[in-house]
Amino acid sequence: MSSITLKSRIQRVVVHARGAVVTRAVTLAEALPNEACELVIADITPLAEPATFRAITKGSRQVVSAIPRFVTPDGPAKAGSATERVQTAEAARLALNEERSHVMGRRNQLAGIQFNLGLDRRLHRTNARTRIGDALAMTKLVQDELAELDSRIAKLDQALAKAEREVEAARIAEVQARTGERADTSRPTISCHVRLGRGETTLEGLEIEYVVLAARFWPTYKAWLTKGATQLRLEMDALVVQDTGEDWTQVEMVLSTADLVHDARLPELPSLRFGRATPPKKRGYRAPPAGLESMFESYDAAMVKMPPPAMVDALRAAPPPMPGPTFQGMRDGAAPGGAPAMQSFGSYGEVSHILTEGGADEDDDEMEEVRSMARGGGGSAVTRSGGFPPPPQAAKMAMAESKPRAPAPPSMKKKPASLGFGGGKASYDMPKEAAEELDDEFEVGLAEPDDAWLDFDALTLPGAGDSGRGRLTRNSDNQWRSAAHSAKQKLDSYSNPARTKDPYVYRGLFDYCYEAVGRGDVPSNGLPHRVHVVAKEGPAKPRFRTVPKESTDVFREALIENPMGAPLCAGPMDVFLDGALVTTTDVSAVDRGGFFAVGLGVEDRLRVARNARMEESTAGLLGGSTHLDHYITVDITSSLGMPITIEVLERIPVTDDKDVSVKIIATDPESETYDQSDLGSPVRGGRRFRIEVAGGAKAKVSYAYRIKLPAKSEIVGGNRRE
Repeated sequence: MSSITLKSRIQRVVVHARGAVVTRAVTLAEALPNEACELVIADITPLAEPATFRAITKGSRQVVSAIPRFVTPDGPAKAGSATERVQTAEAARLALNEERSHVMGRRNQLAGIQFNLGLDRRLHRTNARTRIGDALAMTKLVQDELAELDSRIAKLDQALAKAEREVEAARIAEVQARTGERADTSRPTISCHVRLGRGETTLEGLEIEYVVLAARFWPTYKAWLTKGATQLRLEMDALVVQDTGEDWTQVEMVLSTADLVHDARLPELPSLRFGRATPPKKRGYRAPPAGLESMFESYDAAMVKMPPPAMVDALRAAPPPMPGPTFQGMRDGAAPGGAPAMQSFGSYGEVSHILTEGGADEDDDEMEEVRSMARGGGGSAVTRSGGFPPPPQAAKMAMAESKPRAPAPPSMKKKPASLGFGGGKASYDMPKEAAEELDDEFEVGLAEPDDAWLDFDALTLPGAGDSGRGRLTRNSDNQWRSAAHSAKQKLDSYSNPARTKDPYVYRGLFDYCYEAVGRGDVPSNGLPHRVHVVAKEGPAKPRFRTVPKESTDVFREALIENPMGAPLCAGPMDVFLDGALVTTTDVSAVDRGGFFAVGLGVEDRLRVARNARMEESTAGLLGGSTHLDHYITVDITSSLGMPITIEVLERIPVTDDKDVSVKIIATDPESETYDQSDLGSPVRGGRRFRIEVAGGAKAKVSYAYRIKLPAKSEIVGGNRRE
């Protein structure tokens, strides 16, 4: 079958709340053979999940299989340009450090020199003038050398500071670099082998799809409001971070709030029929067949006649044989000299049995070769009538290593150490009673394998000569599988950028996919990168609200209807008014067609004044009750050049005492109940007034309420005027 190597590029990426699905477009050859062939798509990241590879074709050519294979390049791995810059900068810094240490050691050595003038006349006569002159000259020489060394040390300190900055800059550039700049093309990769069936039709297109786990995103928004906050342009961006080992350059991007590893399909509900037996629920494993060991009887019988390769090599290196007991005597049950026959030979007895198996007339070439090697290269020391040497130590060790070892007995727990055909018994040397008991547990569904056993790509079937033959076993994760899981865990523990919300937590009950309008670049460096998703325009409505009892300020807001045609996830929103940033606020999840409000600060051209008065009177027969009438007025003055609507929020007292009542006796304009649930802080007794204020005009809100209480009672605490 012919093999054709093709190139590919990442065309589309679907980033989920955790993980991503990568689609590669394969560049096809001009003409593919009509016979069955194999297409090799190379240079895929080794952090891809092997079980998720899928080939998608355009045309009627049939895809037989799509198998990923790990490719290790020849020779040592090479560092990329960014890594080389870091290594070069660190080497330069290390050289400067060593040079400075050398110069500093020389300076300290010169600074410790002391001069002996030798002016002691009792030892020898000397010329004091000459001695002092020599000492002064030598001192000047040392001082000049020290000054030069100090100057050199100062220059080295400056060079070291510059080298430190270069190393730091190179490390930052390496962290922000792309994968190709950090690792050269000699790094390990995955090649996807796509096998095509026979066909005469032309293959129009081919795509490879696979899953990577180290990817996630956070949504962000920008609201651009025009003058007067009547028009809106809402932009949705995303901070995408990925560390998958390959850069996403100019790719079509889709953001999905769905969980990549969970199946979102509806379950199939089984039907219950009275009078008929309900079939048992299918499981992802089954018990091994009965008589599993009988499948290997022929293999074991054939392997017994053949000596292990290790034993043959040991016999070749054995010293010349010495006279000893004969084969015939051993086989007849007696030793030379009337000594009792040997009943157990251990490893050496197995060697003699193999060498004499089949009788004297056997014409097996391999057995003759072994016999000739045992004879020491053609000698007659080992024959049926001659002597056999004592067992060489090398042969003993070789046979001990070649002898199959029984695996350690598994623990009798609910989760066995190895499963037959996906589930069942443990290793083949388990006692029959224990294995039958474990099979009974699996038959009734008491023992269930954990999720790791459902990863069928990690299951292998050992060979006939290995332990656990005939039963599936799990492969331990290799270096690159561990690297993929480490990268995923690193991104899972990544702290959210400022004010952002994780869509995995705040996505709500339903999921949605956001199609990006353009192409984006996301390098594989584990850092967030902003990607523009979509922008929509729509109307906005300005709104003014005030709470006169708490503050005389009037707050300006914009009431926005979601223009996206899709739900919005929770996240931060930058609000711009006439091109200037006004504020950054947090937006909760908004449904399709829903409304949300953003604050625009205090409107200084609106003034509010609140006045309140209270009148107390008695009512009822003989003054049985007390009425406390409260009159509140709110005066509003506008300096705006356009008419507006202001919401005035007030609150009247509430009571749970059956002898006390609160009643509104007058309002102008009419009010409505307001519980402040839109802000997430419900209150009781809230009232909302909406009033129109013309440009440069005044308006008034007035209302009154009455508190009725028994005459012998009075309000304790609080301001009775309010």
